[in-house]
Amino acid sequence: MTALTIGLTIVRHGQTQYNKDGLLQGQTIDSPLSEIGLQQAEAAGQYLENVKFTNIFVSDMLRAQQTAETIMKHNRSCSCLEMTLDPLLKERSFGIVEGRRVQDLRDMAKAAGQSCPDFTPAGEETQEQISAWMLTLVQPRT
Repeated sequence: MTALTIGLTIVRHGQTQYNKDGLLQGQTIDSPLSEIGLQQAEAAGQYLENVKFTNIFVSDMLRAQQTAETIMKHNRSCSCLEMTLDPLLKERSFGIVEGRRVQDLRDMAKAAGQSCPDFTPAGEETQEQISAWMLTLVQPRT
């Protein structure tokens, strides 16, 4: 039996103004890349220019699409590939704290007597939901 070997490249989107300002975006705020984020995407594209891609899966969020488009523009194997937008690749939902400062989330966790990674404000995805989501990504789809 022959083993199948695959490579997986995961790239986080470049900086947005929300990132720069220390604000949580999550799933409801679809902000574009900042000028620095565009430069980061360009740098990623140059770094990955010789990586052979056979598929490009991208979150349907604008910041992720802009990053992927820029990488694809630089990559030699992407000229005949299309990116596949997948809403399952969105980042974590932060519920009621989306659009607010990261420090607000920390303060809410402290007020609730919990550490920030363990705290789940209303509407935020729990660690269990994130684990279940990760499993859906690796399951074959029909």
